[in-house]
Amino acid sequence: MNNIRRTRDIVSIKRTIASNYDKFRSLSLFFHERKAVLDKIVSLPDDAVAQIANECREGGVRWRAFTKYMNKIEGALLTGEVIDKSADEECALTDIAGVPVADFIKIKETASGVNLSFETTGVYDIYAKMNRNGCFEVSGMNVTPATEFTVVNELNTFWEDRYSIALKSADVSFAVSVEDPKTGKKGGAIARIYVFKDGSLYVDDLAKYMDTTALTMWIAP
Repeated sequence: MNNIRRTRDIVSIKRTIASNYDKFRSLSLFFHERKAVLDKIVSLPDDAVAQIANECREGGVRWRAFTKYMNKIEGALLTGEVIDKSADEECALTDIAGVPVADFIKIKETASGVNLSFETTGVYDIYAKMNRNGCFEVSGMNVTPATEFTVVNELNTFWEDRYSIALKSADVSFAVSVEDPKTGKKGGAIARIYVFKDGSLYVDDLAKYMDTTALTMWIAP
C-alpha cells in the first residue's frame, strides 16, 4: 500500500513540477531544473514525499515551494563565486583542465552546420539545449578529442535557434552557449564559455579566445 501511495504522490508532484518553468540563476546550462528538483524529492522518505504531494495538490500547478527547492539545490552546488568577465576586457580564464582555452575548444564547420570538440579525455555527463528543438541528456559518456558534437545542423527544424552544450564531471564542468548578448538591444547572439569548478562559475565571451563567427553567424535575431 505504501508503494502505491508513494507512486501516486510522485505522479502528483511530477504533474505540478512540469508546469513550473523557473530556472537556476547561474547553473541552468548544466542542469535540467525540474528534473533536479524531482530527483531530490524522490530521494526523500515516504512521509516527506507525501507532505510535498499534499502541498502540490493544495497549491495547484503553480507550486510556490518549487522555487524554494530549486534554489536550495543550486545553492548546494554553487558554493563559491560567479565570476563573469564577458563584458570586460580582462579574461576570466587562462585554461580549462590545464589546456589553454584556444586549444581546448575546437570549432569545425561542416556542409550542414557546425561541430564542437574538446581537448579532453574522460567520462562526462552531457546536457544540451536547443531551444525549440528541446534538450537531451547523456550520462557517463566517454569523451575524447575526436568526439564531435553537432551544435548547428541546417537540416533540422529551427536550426537557427540559440543553443548550448555542457559537459559535466566531478573535476570540472564546462559549457558553450550561444545566447542573447544581454546588451539591451534586440537581435544578434554571442558565444559564451562557462566553466564550473570547485563550486565557482567562470563566465566569459568565447570570442576573446578564438573566432566564434561560425557559431553565431546564422542565429536568428
